[in-house]
Amino acid sequence: MATAQNLPQLSEQIREANPSLKMLQTEHQAALERILQVGQLPDPEVGIGVFPMPVETRLGAQQARLSATQMFPWFGTLSQKESVEAAKAAALYERIDVQALNLIYEGEQAYYKLYEIQRSQIIIQENIDILRALEQLSLAKVKSGSATAADVLRVQLKIEELTQELSILQTAEAAPLATINQLRNQPVNAAWTIDDSLSFAILPFDKDTLLTNISAYHPMIRMLNKQQDVAREALTLNTLNGKPSFGVGLDYIAVGERTDALPENNGRDILQMRATVKIPLFREQYAAKEREENLRIQALSQQEEATIDQFAAQIEQAYTQHETARLQYELYEQQIEITAAAIRILRESYSADGSSFDELLRLESELINYDLKKLRATVQSHLAKSSIQRFIIQ
Repeated sequence: MATAQNLPQLSEQIREANPSLKMLQTEHQAALERILQVGQLPDPEVGIGVFPMPVETRLGAQQARLSATQMFPWFGTLSQKESVEAAKAAALYERIDVQALNLIYEGEQAYYKLYEIQRSQIIIQENIDILRALEQLSLAKVKSGSATAADVLRVQLKIEELTQELSILQTAEAAPLATINQLRNQPVNAAWTIDDSLSFAILPFDKDTLLTNISAYHPMIRMLNKQQDVAREALTLNTLNGKPSFGVGLDYIAVGERTDALPENNGRDILQMRATVKIPLFREQYAAKEREENLRIQALSQQEEATIDQFAAQIEQAYTQHETARLQYELYEQQIEITAAAIRILRESYSADGSSFDELLRLESELINYDLKKLRATVQSHLAKSSIQRFIIQ
């Protein structure tokens, strides 16, 4: 049985069930776990050694050595590593919103296509019913001798043509339906009936305000800004990595007792404290890293500018598409009104004396086309609105 649903329900299902969104959410969770990993001190080093040829000391021969060392990076390095990973996670989180907007837009495109197909079937079926009534009228006129059987055959031919178009449209449902089901993680052939009746879409957007909001709030722009933040944090970390690091250590050496003499503290073990400094003398790697991150910031800034320009062009195209649809909608409304009035006159004339049948049938066909064109203009207005809404965080 088909599920009757509307567009907000579809958008919600995409957000909740789409596999690619779930994948990005899982990647974001994994990125958060990375923060906890980089903020830890390096693992301490523990070593053990033996002396195959013992070193003799005044208190006895050295037999074994046990050592432990702990390194400490420059002050603030560990917290800066956490800041870098946190910035990466924040950029990835914005990517989730970018993907959600794109997937919902894709779902809306399929939704409106399916709506047009299903509403077209309703329009055609209604016109088939009208033509069947005309067929009955033609049969009555043939029996009365005021019309020929050719009138009946022409009506039946038109009914057969529309019935075939109905079958084609029923087959065409499969493509947008498969897209909708794939986006909401359902079997591709799961039934779906649109519970909606669309009127011509109005654009409640101010173009200049929209472009300003995109520059400030669109997740793609925010993601590019966050990626620049990652590069800036990496620059700071690079500076800290170029500082010395320190280490402290402890050596314990086991000493055997002498048997040839009895000095004071004979066989006393050795305990040694150590301190080390790691000095980064070779600076080219740090200079290259700094150049790399500065170039990355520059490239991301250029990408941000190009993205805003691209969005502005797409918005302009959507406004043009909407205005074209509005003009077509108004034209088809007038044509439908005039054609319907002419059909009423011709039907009365045909009922009276069997005249003007060819013109009546022609106008019935034109009325179907106008109804379908009006539907298409309505759908185009919603497609244009959808193209704009994908730049807006709901």
